[in-house]
Amino acid sequence: MLLAIVFAAANLRAPITAVGPLVASMAESFPFQSSVFGLLTTIPLIMFALFAPVSSRMSRRFGAGITMIASLFIAGLGIVLRSYAGVAGLFIGTVMLGSGIAFGNVLIPGIIKARFPQRVETVTSVFTISMSAFAATSSAVSYPLSQITGFGWRNSLAVWLLLLILALVVWWPQRNLIICDAYVDAPVKQERPVYRSPLAWWLTLLMGAQSCLFYFFTAWLPTILQAKGITPTAAGYVTFAFQLMTIPASFIVPAVAVRLKDQKGLTAVIAGVYAVSVGLFFFIKSKALLTIASMLCGLCTGSCFSLCMLLLGLRTKTAERATSLSGMVQSIGYAMGALGPMIAGWLHDLTGGWNASILCAIFMTALIFISGRKAGENRYV
Repeated sequence: MLLAIVFAAANLRAPITAVGPLVASMAESFPFQSSVFGLLTTIPLIMFALFAPVSSRMSRRFGAGITMIASLFIAGLGIVLRSYAGVAGLFIGTVMLGSGIAFGNVLIPGIIKARFPQRVETVTSVFTISMSAFAATSSAVSYPLSQITGFGWRNSLAVWLLLLILALVVWWPQRNLIICDAYVDAPVKQERPVYRSPLAWWLTLLMGAQSCLFYFFTAWLPTILQAKGITPTAAGYVTFAFQLMTIPASFIVPAVAVRLKDQKGLTAVIAGVYAVSVGLFFFIKSKALLTIASMLCGLCTGSCFSLCMLLLGLRTKTAERATSLSGMVQSIGYAMGALGPMIAGWLHDLTGGWNASILCAIFMTALIFISGRKAGENRYV
């Protein structure tokens, strides 16, 4: 089960983070504006938002195992269409890819709560580390792969189909998996819907703000770095450093957070460091300093995401409740996150620079501070 979680996590971000470093190459085939290329990162987030509420219902009807296998298959078809079916396939494939990934986003936290109830923080760390490691690798290798003679950006995006096929193989023995609570001390009374809980809404806002920042950087960090004079190859490696720093955060933050009385102070520290790191992009052009700023942003975004995933378990008493909360938080949270790449691309086209987009990113760090103070309270949804 742990291996299945690792392989599922590996496919939840890598096919998306591969796009950012390839935008300049893709522009040679499709002469779109920046805002249109931003849709290639925004569309999956819209699919996350649309299908997150459906995921828990599909899991209850067909079982989590079958639902995961079907979603991985759909994502694989999306990868193929995105690369090889022209302009229509580029967008239809992206829609299918995002739709498939959406189910894994929602189901994995519930599966962790059900199958590892005494080790939620440890398995959550494994889950987020796997996701972050492959997202970082994707950012680093997508452009160099595209420069191999005869390979190109299409094959560079399609290569992640191999990882997805491996995930399907590993998940097949788990096809009969259902989400249920392994440990129930007493009958659980009927609970009110999660959307009626203020705590659930604060957690949703936290998820939305961190998603907006993560996908803003995923879509546009390589382009921002190139605008500051860094070569495309070097920009890909700096983006890799950004993604790489999410890995230690994914390991350390859950281990620290679960030992605290509440997580309010932890989110305040993360938000403060995030605000300073994003603000550095206003003033610096040095490659070394830009790398440091990018790595600090990566550390903070990894901290925020792993904390959100952990809170889905810490703020609920049962696996079914965690799955329902996950559906709400990720549906609305990713809808907010979808605005990041789209608004940033639009502001760039409007102003001719990236400062307005960076200012919006700083505002998102303020939302992380405010929502994190509330979501970090030691209460149950």
